[in-house]
Amino acid sequence: MRGPRLSKRTRAGRADARGEAGLSLVEVLVAVVVFTVGALGLGAVIPMGVNRVSDSASDTRASALAASRCETILETPYDDPDLDPGNHVDPANPYEGLYNVEWNVEDNQPLTACKRVTVVVRHSSRNNTLGRLVVVVPRSGT
Repeated sequence: MRGPRLSKRTRAGRADARGEAGLSLVEVLVAVVVFTVGALGLGAVIPMGVNRVSDSASDTRASALAASRCETILETPYDDPDLDPGNHVDPANPYEGLYNVEWNVEDNQPLTACKRVTVVVRHSSRNNTLGRLVVVVPRSGT
């Protein structure tokens, strides 16, 4: 009686070992599909991230140009032609071939004897506003 019992155990042991010996074709295909979907998703996100970094660098440069022009305006005498009311264009445009700096001067704003100056930096080809700063220049001694 022992003979048949041993052979049944041996057959069962072999069957278990065969079932755990490796991956089936279906498991491999599922793994490949999951990996492919992940890789395609990552491939779609990377260009978007690169564009965001590029846009951020462009916005940072525009802000620096606007801040630089504002500093120059704050050092400019009150009666200088660059502070006459109206629109003004920076003679150094386009900066780096990409950025145009302009400013608009409003007289007696927000108070009498003050000039409100709005500095705008635009992309030269797309003409979209990248940066805007506002400064107030008071008449000194008043």
